[in-house]
Amino acid sequence: MATPHGQAFAPIKIGVLIDMDMGTKADFLATLRFAFAEAHARQVISRPVELLVEEAIGLPRLEAKNTIDGYRRLVEAGVLGTIGPLITDNSLALAPVIDQLGVPAVTWTGTDRYHGEYCFNLGNGGLAEEAALMATWIRRRGYKSVGMIHEISPGGIEYASNFRWYAARAGLTVLIEAYTTQVPDDLEQTLATIRDQRPDCLAYLGYGYPTILMGPMFPRLGWNPPRIMTTAFQFCYAKPEWMAALEGWYGIDQICEDNPRLRPMLDRFHAATGSTKDHTIIALSYDTAVLIAEGLARAPLLTPRGLKEGLEKVRMLPAVNGGPRTHMSLGPYDHKAYKGDWLLVRHIVDGRTIFDELYEP
Repeated sequence: MATPHGQAFAPIKIGVLIDMDMGTKADFLATLRFAFAEAHARQVISRPVELLVEEAIGLPRLEAKNTIDGYRRLVEAGVLGTIGPLITDNSLALAPVIDQLGVPAVTWTGTDRYHGEYCFNLGNGGLAEEAALMATWIRRRGYKSVGMIHEISPGGIEYASNFRWYAARAGLTVLIEAYTTQVPDDLEQTLATIRDQRPDCLAYLGYGYPTILMGPMFPRLGWNPPRIMTTAFQFCYAKPEWMAALEGWYGIDQICEDNPRLRPMLDRFHAATGSTKDHTIIALSYDTAVLIAEGLARAPLLTPRGLKEGLEKVRMLPAVNGGPRTHMSLGPYDHKAYKGDWLLVRHIVDGRTIFDELYEP
């Protein structure tokens, strides 16, 4: 972009910190680029955005240090802010570093423990909120008892604590509470132990890799329980074989056909990129870029602190993700952007997800 005198403006550098094995990485990056280009074309922002991408896989499979080092590299490259880290474990490890270096990071983490002056969140789920939705879904279907399995991980433990509260509030009996690691070697026996207690349904609480392995185990165990999981459900969008592996599950998701802003955005995205994809990560990625563009527009100065202050001025920004009432608002002491019916329940039938319900307490 050039000024009237022919001098070019430098693009705005935004970092993308990918800290997980991401089957939807191509869709993620394509959507971010599309949304920032759209914001520039609509003059929401006066300069184009240049994405600097760091793939720095950390916990739970590798080390948190990888993700921390990736963030530091982006800061050294001069980004005004980062998109990511994307998951709870690495967000918790990075939070003090983010505040120390003073470059805002918009994450997708669901934990309440990720917070700080420069820590912002556009949740791809919420560990407390999901537990409330799951307990309500179970009770509304007339089930009285639950077999609960949670991961031994920071996120899994936080999920379980919240689920116990909301299950008790809904009058549910947790017949058995079982545990698994994030990379289990005794998962089938754990499921057999839960089955033998004869709960009305199964609830899975955690990041979700083990659920991909469960598909063939249920027939071997002669058990096909009604089952619901956290936003781990969204792994179904990563690979066709994972969609098949999660057949029959209900889960917490975000994309909703009733949101009037969703389909027009997807149509523009498909026209611009040639993609035919249609899933949550596209909607979430679009909202992430729109949120940051609005923060840049409201920034008093194009610096990391300026972006932080600009983000804190965002109010009532319509979202394409979530239900019809979903919007994004932030403030100096409120760094969790999604408001309204941003979480919902879907289920998988014949290799595709189907909308089930919004939160109905």
